Amino acid sequence: MSGRAGSTRFAALATLALVAGALLLPAAATAAGPEPRAAADAPTLATPSALPHRVVAYYFHTTYRCATCRSIEAYSREAIEAAFAADIAAGRLVLKTVNIEVKGNEHFVKDYALYTKSLVLVNEVRGTKPRWKNLEKVWQLVQDKPKFLRYVQDETRAYLAERS
Repeated sequence: MSGRAGSTRFAALATLALVAGALLLPAAATAAGPEPRAAADAPTLATPSALPHRVVAYYFHTTYRCATCRSIEAYSREAIEAAFAADIAAGRLVLKTVNIEVKGNEHFVKDYALYTKSLVLVNEVRGTKPRWKNLEKVWQLVQDKPKFLRYVQDETRAYLAERS
């Protein structure tokens, strides 16, 4: 292959790669951009548990989500799923992510006195919601992941131990 044919082939391949990249980039940006509406973003209805006691861990967010908010959600999920897999499997612990800006979810702001993105533990006993706690320290601890995980796990463990 001569030098001119090789450079023509290289130019053609480079052009093809640029065109393919331009076609694939919008799809990749969409996938990494706004999150698809998950079932958790649909209005969340209170579904009483058949169990006499369960804990619901809600991560409440708005449509706009900064990097810190995403970290709080990811760390919360990691803390709960890593330490309480058996409780999740048995239905004693449920983790829900809720967009409070979705129509039908606005009541959570009043129900749990929300003023920012929050992780809230709700202790349900026989279908009622007698006690809840906003884990406000997640904002202080988000820069120290081990302390964050321990805090969420300790608070969740205390709620799971409560039976009445």
